[in-house]
Amino acid sequence: MASGVELGVPTVRANIMRTVIAFVAALLASASLADSVRHQSVPERFWGTWAPSADLCSDSKSTFVVSAKEYVTSQESCAIQWVTETAGADGSIYSAHMRCSNPAAPQETTEMNRIIVSNDPGQLSAGSDFKDLKSYRLCPAK
Repeated sequence: MASGVELGVPTVRANIMRTVIAFVAALLASASLADSVRHQSVPERFWGTWAPSADLCSDSKSTFVVSAKEYVTSQESCAIQWVTETAGADGSIYSAHMRCSNPAAPQETTEMNRIIVSNDPGQLSAGSDFKDLKSYRLCPAK
């Protein structure tokens, strides 16, 4: 009975096509799941002096300064090693990985992460974890 359909062993060409299709599908799936991007510096929109309120912009104990590669408070100076950007429901969430030292003992360093979430322009929330996020306003440039 010849029906015109061969049910023989798949050809080498058919196997190669199946392999290529499976490989491309795997690549596309993994690319769409990539939800974090590592940056070497802090995005420019976060640069500047930040305080809990506009009234505290002149109080150095209440402010922190962010630049491309630094995070500085009155108690510590941190070199930013990298920043991870992760997609969030309300926009990107950033986590800065830093090596910090106290100005009184610069040879003693600690490593820490600081979460930064952008709110409205000129505002952000920052903290060591999501339970510790506090709101800050960008201070006017001096």
